[in-house]
Amino acid sequence: MGKMLLDIVTAEHLISSEEVDVLVAPGSEGELSILPNHAPLLTSLASGEVRIITDGNERYISVSGGFLEVIDNKVTILAD
Repeated sequence: MGKMLLDIVTAEHLISSEEVDVLVAPGSEGELSILPNHAPLLTSLASGEVRIITDGNERYISVSGGFLEVIDNKVTILAD
């Protein structure tokens, strides 16, 4: 299936930059699953957990809002 680049950024600095298989995020209108080669998207995030899946391993990060952008097989989370 391939991978996509995930950048997690706050106002202060870059938190993480890595290649991932799947990202599940709490969108403002409900949960979003992002796979490689997803269509371009810009949405706001609700408070909750972001699930990151890489090579069958899952990990979670917490966000209190922000924005998620998908473009050219790259996902950027601008977190509060």
